[in-house]
Amino acid sequence: MRWARAERSGGPAGRVVLVALWLASCGGTSSGPKAATPPATFPSSPAGLPNIIIILADDLGYGDMSANGPSRLKTPNLDQMAAEGVRLTGFDVPAAICAPSRAALMTGRYPVRTGIFWNPPVRLNPGEITIAEALKARGYVTSMVGKWHLGWDRDDMPTHHGFDFYYGMPAGEDPNYFMRQDQITNDGVGLEELAWRYTVEAVDFIHSVRDRPFFLYLAHRSPHTPLYASYRFAGTSSAGILGDVVAELDWGVGEVIRALRETGHDRDTFVFFFSDNGPDLKEGSESGSAGPFSGGKGSPQEGGLREPAIAWWPGRLPAGKVVTEPTVSMDLFPTVLALAGGTLPTDRNYDGQDIFKVLTGEVTMIPGPGVDGGRELLSWEGEAAVALRTGKWKYLGPGFWQLTPGFYDLEADPGERNDLSAAQPDLARRMKDRLAEDFLEVTRGK
Repeated sequence: MRWARAERSGGPAGRVVLVALWLASCGGTSSGPKAATPPATFPSSPAGLPNIIIILADDLGYGDMSANGPSRLKTPNLDQMAAEGVRLTGFDVPAAICAPSRAALMTGRYPVRTGIFWNPPVRLNPGEITIAEALKARGYVTSMVGKWHLGWDRDDMPTHHGFDFYYGMPAGEDPNYFMRQDQITNDGVGLEELAWRYTVEAVDFIHSVRDRPFFLYLAHRSPHTPLYASYRFAGTSSAGILGDVVAELDWGVGEVIRALRETGHDRDTFVFFFSDNGPDLKEGSESGSAGPFSGGKGSPQEGGLREPAIAWWPGRLPAGKVVTEPTVSMDLFPTVLALAGGTLPTDRNYDGQDIFKVLTGEVTMIPGPGVDGGRELLSWEGEAAVALRTGKWKYLGPGFWQLTPGFYDLEADPGERNDLSAAQPDLARRMKDRLAEDFLEVTRGK
């Protein structure tokens, strides 16, 4: 049996006392998923390196996290995490769909560089280096739980990309394709049990590692549609099924933080939470919220790209700080590698930057070639760069999201409703030219 511990359900179902009871209730195998157990030996690494945890939601909108403003959804654990850490209100992803966003996270590079510029069936280019591979080389124990979505075949699985352990549903939707390591299991996990199952597995991993730095990538399916909540949360919120699903996701984040406190790792672990893209804008109660932004999943408008994001590290990051500077998911690779005492490989181009000093407040602006002297961030639709953001300015090319190009001041107009192309034609033209130049630079230098 896995180690026994009390799990809070967060709903009227009360407390689920033992993992063994869960195994009986959810229709898994008699033994259930085995707790991740690190191998007996690891490569040597410098002492004092921080643990790293990245928690990824799937289709959670900027406005679905109540710390970002009034919301019909309740996220008390995320709100507490933000109160104890740093909330990033200018955090983007480079593509507003699942696989390219995840490829950029894992590699620190624009999706078009990685070979994954659309959803599978595609796979990472041979030779890509993932966060897991970079941290494993520093002596980290590496584990992934959840939705991978960066390839379909056995050789594409996380354990072939630097992860010591993997447990999850690679594409997120097929309960018959549930894997441990690179082998299909007979666990038969239904979609309604994923958030709870992933949380238990992640917590087990945190408790199982002894005296080694670890990297945990917890990639939830929630709140991707179709929406399913476990019996522990179904019907418990006042916001319908989406509220139930987000409440269970929020509970899972709280359990990870609780496990860190229980194991004494809360002061030596850097945790980063965000979503892979914006909300799925469906009709009625299942629709997520992009907050003040226009568009959602699949759109290079800010509603598709701007994500709820929190960095948490008590004692190292200031509590309650809000960072408005433009940052992007690709920044996590160089940031965590620097925290691990490593340096970026020099044989390829990286698009992310180490933002730790931005998180601490030592740096307030990241310099770059932008029209305001800041960094430039491209947004992608397949293999095409369709938008450029620098500081408060954004140039958005035409597409299904709008028929004509637009130029916007995101501070004054976060909803991208007031096109300034006619009012500031020179600045708009400069942004358009920079978009084309940056696109060529990236695609020529993959």
